[in-house]
Amino acid sequence: MKLIVVGAGGTTRELMRRLGELWECTVVDVDPDALARVAAIGRIETMVGDGSSPLVLERAGLDAADALVAATDDDDVNLEACRIAKEANLIRVIGVVAEPERSDEYRAVGVVSVAPESLAARHIEVQLEPRRVVSTAFADGKAEAIEFSISPDSTVRGKRLRELHSETWIVAAVLRGDELIVPHGDTRLEAGDRVTVVGAASDFSTIVRTFTAGEARFPLGYGRKVAVVLDGPADLDGPVGEALSVVRNSPAEELLVVHRDLETERDAERVRTTEELLEELRLKADGVAIELAAERPPLLPALVRRAERESVGLLVVPGPRGGPLQRRLRGSRLLDAVARVGKPVLLSRATHPYASIVVPARRTPAGEAAGRAGIDLAKSFGATLVGVAVVPPAFVSDEGLDEARRAAAWLREEAAVHGVTVRRRIRRGNPVRILEEAAKEASLVVLALPERTVSVFRPGISALVAERVDVSVLLVPELR
Repeated sequence: MKLIVVGAGGTTRELMRRLGELWECTVVDVDPDALARVAAIGRIETMVGDGSSPLVLERAGLDAADALVAATDDDDVNLEACRIAKEANLIRVIGVVAEPERSDEYRAVGVVSVAPESLAARHIEVQLEPRRVVSTAFADGKAEAIEFSISPDSTVRGKRLRELHSETWIVAAVLRGDELIVPHGDTRLEAGDRVTVVGAASDFSTIVRTFTAGEARFPLGYGRKVAVVLDGPADLDGPVGEALSVVRNSPAEELLVVHRDLETERDAERVRTTEELLEELRLKADGVAIELAAERPPLLPALVRRAERESVGLLVVPGPRGGPLQRRLRGSRLLDAVARVGKPVLLSRATHPYASIVVPARRTPAGEAAGRAGIDLAKSFGATLVGVAVVPPAFVSDEGLDEARRAAAWLREEAAVHGVTVRRRIRRGNPVRILEEAAKEASLVVLALPERTVSVFRPGISALVAERVDVSVLLVPELR
């Protein structure tokens, strides 16, 4: 088969390397040096001349050609070569667009056009936009097929496709794990889905916004209520006040308050105190929906039981106080009591409203869950976010720096979707000391909830940080 290529630039050289032996190629260009570089690739005929000239193309064998590719860096030359080829009734005529804004002119001539700058931009865009997997133009550039990865904070997560109806685009396929789903109106999108959207190229920006936008969801992924114990004046000023602040500033829908059952309480003074506290709570609530739960003491186990059977997304309990040993003992007992619920736990030290939040930059499931919770709260409270990536000491290992940088970059990318700026800190050394130091300038530290049982002798990094810092600490489990 006979192919004429007008232009001897980089695109042509790469094409010559890729074409099989079935093609007999003639390359036309005004630059002898460029033609020499093409000829060095293999058995390729070259001709010095202007590819927009009918006479030159005739000498190149246009009458016997099966296809023509116009690939110079001048759209006027390319378009003219394409017109001559179309008039010669060639079936395969392809134009390489030098300036993407002139793509319509190639379509007007009736030839297939390729815009290298657009293709390059598309590949770069996929690398820069982590929630966008790939995009492809088709239908003469009038349509786009875009593949997105649905993140846990996506605005379309949990929605049925009929709720995302559009006249100009459709969801054509959903890859869930290894299963390909041909979607319909009742298909509900889930985090981790890879979704292929086909739509008009003119709606490209709208499609991208729809499927890459994020919304602050914490704590709704775990439950819709924030639960806390009210058993004394210190609770009202501490954990209850902080729990109210979280409900007021987050998507949480209700505050669940566990208090003493006044009908079974025999201490008249406690009854009177509890009644006064509940009245103060109603005044402090200021529009926050409250559910009161009367329970027999001890109230912490009652709180845990409620969290196990109700839609509780966050438990708020007093942070351990006292000396180092007291904090260790109280903290281990407290975490051992509440961690088994598998819900986020806020160890309250009443450092709300949050102005600066410290989060770990770690690409583990639990680390990502903590990072997303920190991003959501930073957005809800208008707080700054400090992402801390810890690298092992040099005498332990010289590895991990690249991993820390990638984790910090991931955190910044995810936060940017919400308009939250992250101050990155990559530090080498002991993670407990590094996080403790970062917490001195913060009002909240967000960490991963320990997966194993916390003990006095094996507390783990999160528990050690929680007992040492003087600000509130949010411990977040992996979202399943």
